[in-house]
Amino acid sequence: MNKQNKEMLEKVKQKISISNFEEGENIMMKKDKKNILKPVAIASIVIMSISGVTFAATTFIKDFFGKNSSDGVDTAVNNGYVSDIKTDYQNADGIEINVDSILMDDFNFDMNFNVKINENYNIDDFEHVEFEDLKIVDETGKIVFDTHDLIQEDDKIEDHYQGSYSFLPTKVNDNEFKLSLSATGNPNAFPKSKHLTVDFTKIKIYKYINEKKEEIVYEGNWHFEVDVPEEFYNRETIIYKVKNCTDESININKVTASLSNTAFKISIPEIETDKINYDTVRSYDGVNIYNSIAIQKEYVETSKGIKFETSQRSDGDGGYSLPDGENKIINYHQTFNLTKYDATDNLTVHMFTNKGEEIIIELERQN
Repeated sequence: MNKQNKEMLEKVKQKISISNFEEGENIMMKKDKKNILKPVAIASIVIMSISGVTFAATTFIKDFFGKNSSDGVDTAVNNGYVSDIKTDYQNADGIEINVDSILMDDFNFDMNFNVKINENYNIDDFEHVEFEDLKIVDETGKIVFDTHDLIQEDDKIEDHYQGSYSFLPTKVNDNEFKLSLSATGNPNAFPKSKHLTVDFTKIKIYKYINEKKEEIVYEGNWHFEVDVPEEFYNRETIIYKVKNCTDESININKVTASLSNTAFKISIPEIETDKINYDTVRSYDGVNIYNSIAIQKEYVETSKGIKFETSQRSDGDGGYSLPDGENKIINYHQTFNLTKYDATDNLTVHMFTNKGEEIIIELERQN
């Protein structure tokens, strides 16, 4: 593996969680504090836990794909942009699973699984659970999603899913729960797949006994074939072009912006800023770090004056890098809760830097 691939592998395996959830609502794979700033605000794998309140019978209207899904995804679901699949159940050693429903566009891939357990298992043991080696490929053989544990040292990173993801279980009754996979933040758009093959052989649960974490893995062979609805593979993405920017340091010809059914995304190659003092922001506190560094309080506004905040998912798509010793932000990207259902021909992005200055970017629809 060459040096570039090794660096990319480490970034995939050691991404940083920036979470606005209350303490106790999720369990983040925290890294050594000295490594948390490069890159900044890029999310890690997050295994969502179920508190005593959350782990209860729930109707799936809001948070259809779990509480780590964004408001943009909820908006899409409420507008019918979701599909029931309900494959046949596959049974392995008393654990029956099927694919219940999916959502798929350029920025978000979400899938719900129904899980039924027999009397040999205790539902309370599944408060923290994931499919450890989940792999989803389409009809062309392209990997749509795979868990990061499947990435090997000699693999080409670009051949794997590079974004972040979470699993969130929600109890239905004493022998059934729904497990929601939410995936976002992939560098490339999710493909316009027509068929998906879903495979995994390991279900991992985490139990905490006297504050000591124990891991248990159940093995089997779960395999599903899923036909993707036409609305997902024939989806349209709206492209926007910058027509004006108040910051002359930003090359507006290199800014990209697009809008899907679930989110609005903008990317900026480079933004000038004040030099960051890393020594003042080295504690592991996502909120404090986020408020100390260069870009904050971003929002996008439609021509109707409606404002949309960032997705704010702990596994969400938003981040950038701060080169050590330099006064600039590179590879800035952010995802907002604006969806196609509220689209207008003109949009305005507002960002605030650590200079205390507001950057206003005006965009115009191209297609």
